[in-house]
Amino acid sequence: MPCIIPIVEGHGERDAVPLLLRRILYRHQLWYWSAARPIQVGNLHKLKKKLAQFVVHAQKRKDCGGILILLDLDDGCPAREAADLAKQIRNLHLCSPVAVVFAHREYEAWFLASMKAIARNNADRLPPNLRYEGDVEGRRGVKEWLTHQMPPGRKYNPAVDQAGFTNLIDIDLTQERSRSFRRLCHAVQELVQMSDDSQHRVSP
Repeated sequence: MPCIIPIVEGHGERDAVPLLLRRILYRHQLWYWSAARPIQVGNLHKLKKKLAQFVVHAQKRKDCGGILILLDLDDGCPAREAADLAKQIRNLHLCSPVAVVFAHREYEAWFLASMKAIARNNADRLPPNLRYEGDVEGRRGVKEWLTHQMPPGRKYNPAVDQAGFTNLIDIDLTQERSRSFRRLCHAVQELVQMSDDSQHRVSP
């Protein structure tokens, strides 16, 4: 079974991202693909310093069908940064397709779009009627906002909470409310398509 090999930023994404990718694959009936355990690289600056090393290592992983780079982007334009990184990757002439996606401004922003479902199923952590009606990609400090919603003495911890919250994301609703999440869903489909296309290997 071909796998998407994710390259991610932090500890929380190591469990959360494969889960999210599998949910997106199944949502699009791509049953014959899966997602592998991610390669953790830290932030964008660290990735760029050892870009070739990381992507070549990912390409060598068993059953690599494609590589997904998924990092947070606190500032700047996700489309522009993704295009710049994709240009560098093309110069490496890899055999596996690669897609670049930036969560704007952070992975946890996608939770805001699905806060109704997440809160309803986490009564021990969040008020069951919690909603977020604002621009989910316009807010800074989502981790701190989540902590503020939790009972006294509790704190949002990506290593503990990120995978569980990810499992409750409403895929369709989050696509409607988040441009960067729409990009992620499209990138997953692109990787599957590019695996059979020798002409188009890097997205965007």
